[in-house]
Amino acid sequence: MKSPFKSLSSFQKFFITLSILFIVAIIDYQTFLAKSRKVELYDEMSSRITSVRVAITKLEYLIDMFTVARRFEGGTIELIKGDVAAMNENITGLVENPKYSEVWKKDAILAEGMRTMSDDWVTIKAEIKRLNDAMTQDEVMLIHNAVDMNTVLANEKAERLIAALSERRHAVFNESKSLALRTIIGFVLLMLVMSLVYYKKVISPLSKASIVVRRILAGDSGARFQEGSGAMGAFGAELNLMAESIDKRMNLKALECAGMQTTLQEKSIQIVALASIMSFAGRSLSQNEVFGYALGEAAAAASADSGAVYMLEGGLLKLKATAGLDDRFAREAGTLGGFPGGRPGSGSAVLDNIAMLEEPLRGALMAAGAQLAASVPLVYNNEAAGLLLVAYRNPERFNSEQLRFFEAVAASIAVASGHSNLFQREHSTRKFFERLLAQLPVGLAVFASDGRCSLMSAQARRMLGADPGMEPCAYSVFEDELLASQGILTTIRKSYEGYSTEFIINYSPMSSRALGITMAPVRLRIRSFPLYDAGGEISNVALLYEDLTGTAEAPGGRT
Repeated sequence: MKSPFKSLSSFQKFFITLSILFIVAIIDYQTFLAKSRKVELYDEMSSRITSVRVAITKLEYLIDMFTVARRFEGGTIELIKGDVAAMNENITGLVENPKYSEVWKKDAILAEGMRTMSDDWVTIKAEIKRLNDAMTQDEVMLIHNAVDMNTVLANEKAERLIAALSERRHAVFNESKSLALRTIIGFVLLMLVMSLVYYKKVISPLSKASIVVRRILAGDSGARFQEGSGAMGAFGAELNLMAESIDKRMNLKALECAGMQTTLQEKSIQIVALASIMSFAGRSLSQNEVFGYALGEAAAAASADSGAVYMLEGGLLKLKATAGLDDRFAREAGTLGGFPGGRPGSGSAVLDNIAMLEEPLRGALMAAGAQLAASVPLVYNNEAAGLLLVAYRNPERFNSEQLRFFEAVAASIAVASGHSNLFQREHSTRKFFERLLAQLPVGLAVFASDGRCSLMSAQARRMLGADPGMEPCAYSVFEDELLASQGILTTIRKSYEGYSTEFIINYSPMSSRALGITMAPVRLRIRSFPLYDAGGEISNVALLYEDLTGTAEAPGGRT
């Protein structure tokens, strides 16, 4: 029987998987929250029982003053009454408070201990009340001895209750740690399973598809992609349709290209030249080197005798590079007042009559023996940025198709020049921001969604006591034990939910903690806020560090 899960789309499967993970995460969170509340409840009960022990000891002391020391003044009696009332309130609160009733119901040992301690307290109250009817010192001492005995018993039971509560608290805490470990192991196993599924469903088909692509590129027109029922299989079927269509068209083109072999050879030379120009432009940031190399490649590919590249500077065309021209050309035509033929640089032109050009370009070209020239503007961002000038001594070697090639070369030169200028500007801007970041009076660190640091300023390194040579990615804010021990990670995680937070901590330098050396901590104010990407999603979290060491003590962190 076909599984209904296989009939779902990839998006539906992805959505269901995410929903299951989300539900598991919520259940996990609720479990941790319940155990945390139980730990808090045990702590609160231990605190109240400890208060009862202290009150019993105090009451015992007051009874000693009243009976043994025979201090029958009104103040002593009022103190005894007050302690009895407080004790009665504490024990009644422990027994009758609905918050503790669930503990007494589920734990018979704790309930029995509390019940016997309450019975002892009832006995102590009854004995204290008998002091009103005592007629002789002997009766008073007997009552005192009975109270002493019951207070000792009550104290012992209170100690046992505290010990039992401590054991249960530790048990709950250990359960929380075990649950956390199981959760981590579960998610690791889940990631492994998902990775295997991803490899089987995506990576493996893509690897096979790449082999098919290489076979097709090698000339095996019959190679086809693997098809199947999944998304990658359907994609393979579409690719096969495309490959078959391409194969048919290539067969038709092969028939059409039978008489174009010579033209193709010329174009291949020009394409190789263009690729070489672009490759060289990718390796060099020097505009003059790119211009010179492009001129040499273009002239060789199009059988030109010489060439020159001009760039617009201050409204004038300035000579930047030449090929096949001597120094005389550079001296005479180093600067042009406008584009040849009176064109504004918006289109290419064939200058088949050199004598009609304006000086100084006319004289310089004629001195070089040129009879025909091609003028192609260098256009970048829809604006003329310069000029490519190519000259021929024999006009018969030039044809209109070569003008298209020179336009492609000009476009490559313009793009390389524009990108080089853009890189220089961006490089200057980056250097400016790096200097600004280094000179800020506060430290700055940027963290990815997994808590790994992607950027850390020098001030932040100094405040955190990090090694200057440490890579930012080596530090994770979620793995900082000092922040975790002070409960700060919860505050920082709120920034991943869109909140800005602020807190003040005493931070021991990372380098000293790594070496096990105790050094004076630095008092830091840390501000945490989210960073949004162009889509409005939280991509990173930034932390600003301000050194407050030496300033007046202020209240603790705030959100």
